[in-house]
Amino acid sequence: MKKIIPYIYFIIGISFVVKGFYALFNEQEIYYLIFSLQTESKWIYILFNLFFGGLILYTGIRRLKSLKE
Repeated sequence: MKKIIPYIYFIIGISFVVKGFYALFNEQEIYYLIFSLQTESKWIYILFNLFFGGLILYTGIRRLKSLKE
């Protein structure tokens, strides 16, 4: 199970990043961030997704490196 967890982090992180870039081409009135938080600003939505996606990817890379050591 320990070997699978970093890859789960990669999948979740990449999905956040893809959602952020997809919002550049898709115009909506309300963007849902996480749980019940919502915003009307496209740029806040994109920054939120890119930030948390990058943070999750960074954590996955750190876990993968610690597994190899």
